[in-house]
Order: sequence, then C-alpha cells, then structure tokens
Amino acid sequence: MRLLLHPDWLVDGTGSEVGEHEGVIVADGAIEAVGLIRDLANLPGLTTIRLENASLLPGLVNNHVHLNLPGDNTPMVPWLDTQTDASLALRSAANARRSLVAGITMVRDCGARGTTVLDTRDAIEDDLVEGAVILSCGWPITITGGHTRHMGGEVDGSDGLRRMVRRLVGLGVDFIKVMAAGGGTPGSLPQFPSFTAEELKVVVETSHELGRKVSMHCIATESIDRAVAAGADMIEHAMFYGRDLIPRIDEAVAERLARAGTPVTPTLQVARDLIDNQSPSDDVTLWKERCEKGIEIASRLWELGVPLLAGSDAGWRATAFDTFWKEVAELVAVGLTPVQAIAAATSGPARVMGQEQVTGAIRTGLRADLLVVAGNVAEDIRCLQRVKAVFQGGQQVVPTGPVMVA
Repeated sequence: MRLLLHPDWLVDGTGSEVGEHEGVIVADGAIEAVGLIRDLANLPGLTTIRLENASLLPGLVNNHVHLNLPGDNTPMVPWLDTQTDASLALRSAANARRSLVAGITMVRDCGARGTTVLDTRDAIEDDLVEGAVILSCGWPITITGGHTRHMGGEVDGSDGLRRMVRRLVGLGVDFIKVMAAGGGTPGSLPQFPSFTAEELKVVVETSHELGRKVSMHCIATESIDRAVAAGADMIEHAMFYGRDLIPRIDEAVAERLARAGTPVTPTLQVARDLIDNQSPSDDVTLWKERCEKGIEIASRLWELGVPLLAGSDAGWRATAFDTFWKEVAELVAVGLTPVQAIAAATSGPARVMGQEQVTGAIRTGLRADLLVVAGNVAEDIRCLQRVKAVFQGGQQVVPTGPVMVA
C-alpha cells in the first residue's frame, strides 16, 4: 500500500521551518516523496491519511539510554548484580518497546552488562521482538574501580585498551563508549578524569582504525579537555565538575570544545526528573541547583556553537523511557527553538552516528520512521507527549488514537 500522509504541520527534522500544506508518500518501507499536497494528492494508487490538527515529524532518536536499567530510581548498585543476563535482555527489550510507543524509533545504548543489549538489538533486527532500533556500545570501557565497572569493562593501560576495543568490535558493537571520568557508581570519582590523555588517544586511534566512533562520558572539566585533545567523536554530559564537585563553565575548555566541533549530549532530563519525582518532604535543593547549572552550561555551549544532541540517559536514576519529550523540552529551555530541538533529537544524532542515509529526517529515500503528534509541535514542544501514531519502516506500529483513512 502507498500512503499519503497529510498533516496540518510538517517538521522535517533538518532544522528547516515548519511546512504547511505538505505531505509525505510512504511506500515499501521508505519515504517515496515529500511535497505540496496539491502536487501529491492526484498521483495514482494512493491511500490518503488525513492527520488533522497534528504534526508529522521523523521518529525521534534518543541519543543516550541504558536499556538494562529500570529508570525508577532503583540504585544501579547493587541492583545490577542481582540480575541474570536473561532478565537484563528481557528488560532491555521491554524498554526498547516503551521507547517505540513514545515515538522513539532509534536509541543509542550507552552501556549495558555484557552482551545483553547487543542480543536485544539483534532480536529486534530479526523481528523476534518489536522495539526501537538499537545502536549499542556493548559495555562501557572504564578504569579498574571506575564508573559502571559492574557492566564488565574494567581495563588499564594502553595495551589493555587496545585489546578491549578490538574485543568489542569483534562482538559487533556500533560504537565505543569510554568512561573518561567517574560518575554515579559508588566508589568512582566524578570530579576527576579517569584515563590519561594518551590512553584516550589509544582508544580513539584503535576504534577509528576499525571503523568505530568513540563516545566519552565526561563529568569532570579535565576529562572534557582530555576527550577533545584525544579526538573523541561525541561527549556525554559535559557537566564541567571542578575538583570541589561544583559544576562551573571553564571558558577556555568550552572554547576548545567549540573549535573542535565535538557534539555534546547534555542529558539534562536526569536532574529534572529527580526534582519532579521527589516527594514533597524530600530535599531537592541539590538537584534544583544541578538542573539550573546544567541548563546554564548547555546554554553557553550552544552560544559558542557546540552542537547539542538530545539524549535523556533513560534508565539511569529516575528517568523513564517514555518521557523523552522532557529532554527535548529542556533543550528549548537552553535556547534552541522547538524546530532546532527536534533536529537535535532526529537528524543530529543520526548524522553523528553515520545513520543520516538511513533515518533521522523526512527526506526522499530514507526509511519511513515517522511520528505523528497532536498539535503544532513547532509552536509547543510539549506536543511530543501527545503521540497519535508511530511508523517504523513504513509500518504503523503504534496507533494510540484514531487515524482516519479518507
């Protein structure tokens, strides 16, 4: 069946302004044509779906998730150690499905235990289960005693790092993830860098030689600087923690980051969720300060020209998989327009991960991964939570409301 989708508003995911009186033809799982309705409507063999008071946009790409984790504020440690690989793979499949229902057609998993998410990725590719397409790093590389060590990636020294990268690539990972600083794992130190600049360069060189990009988790300011110097392809969080555990922008480091053009996924939703999900009796002062500081830092990076990508860190702490709209809304709070924020959640991550010829935009020839939401999302980013339909590879997988066929 060839479908003509006729919304009131079309946002193509590239950052271009919203289109009106435009439609999209979907056939054989791909976008066959994009254009004015008056030019498309009279083409033969079309079934028209009129999407009244709705926006059509690309399926979202959540650029930072942890599919293994529950996202209900359960501490990762010791919870992760109580799980079997089978239970983690099943949870990952369920979280990929939750993501899809929320309009997310692709996720980038930034760390899981062993091969559990790689196995889930392959199961989705083989149509054994339904869920968002997964790009996976397998497990994160970390120092002995470092952040996410419970996932199995502890390694030290240049030779160990080369072997680890080669092992991961041999397992079929889509990219390499490195914990360049500590984080929320008990015993790790988020205010200090983990690997030396030379060790990070070894990871980048080895990964690039084997055709894989490198993402680096950077909480400490010094870890950001080392990641940029090493040639990281992506930076996660970029929180600019000083050694006193206080986040504050370092202008010199930020400017080097901007000159390098390295994209940052600031994962702002984590702090927002920890505020929203606390009981009235809880002390949320710390998270309110971190939320405000995170927006301030991301705003400065945006002003300097650093590309920002939308990734919610779903699974970590209290961040769920079906509330990604909140991360995109946080980018609007940073200073992006709704259309720019949508690009940061669609074509931006697709391009950075080398998927721009596959998905991430409404463009002829790309896979028909599409999202329909109620209202004009270019005016109100909160429309992203009002999902009417989701198409993955041209198939309508989530009809959560009536979609009228004329």
